[in-house]
Amino acid sequence: MREEEKTEACVRAEKALTVRALEKSYDGVAIFRNVNLELYTGGVYCLTAPSGAGKTTFLRLLMGLETADSGRIEGSAKGSVAAVFQEDRLCPGLTAAENIRLAAPRIAPAFLRQELQRLLPKDSLSKPVAEFSGGMRRRVSLLRALLSGGELLLFDEPFNGLDEEMRQRAIEYVKERRNDRTLLFTTHHANEAEALGAQRIVWEPELLTWRLMQDAG
Repeated sequence: MREEEKTEACVRAEKALTVRALEKSYDGVAIFRNVNLELYTGGVYCLTAPSGAGKTTFLRLLMGLETADSGRIEGSAKGSVAAVFQEDRLCPGLTAAENIRLAAPRIAPAFLRQELQRLLPKDSLSKPVAEFSGGMRRRVSLLRALLSGGELLLFDEPFNGLDEEMRQRAIEYVKERRNDRTLLFTTHHANEAEALGAQRIVWEPELLTWRLMQDAG
């Protein structure tokens, strides 16, 4: 795409989220400072940083689960969020389908069963998720987020605990079921960002902030 076409496309695009001068600290210790980002509707973004840099805290602020010290978050998608947390947050006594129906109560049973079998063994569908491995619970969390109606997808290390074959299957499933929704996810693996075609939001440790890398294509 020529530079002028890219510029025109950006002008036409709707902003999903705007972050301005966002700051957060705990007990007087700054986690991040002066974060300024613009995420556009339909975009895929990958937040990268070492452990302890505040990736999870940043996502929790976007979800409204924590309050920033200063700054603001605005956007059309705020308030309609589907999340994959670092902890799976499933009801252990319920099956995978029952957990997903809590977030997507109108989903057709036949369609849900079809989708479950794409990422889970068929013989697991009648079992409570308490009997699932960590990787299986991770897949249920992904299914729940992608099959819900959230406009903004916020995924915190969504492929953790998956072996390489299942990681690739899960990535392909995210690409298919994202349905042009805005996706922001965290990861320590650069190949996941590449596989999902994500723009990278990189950590600048000397400034305690993130910067959106510009697409060089």
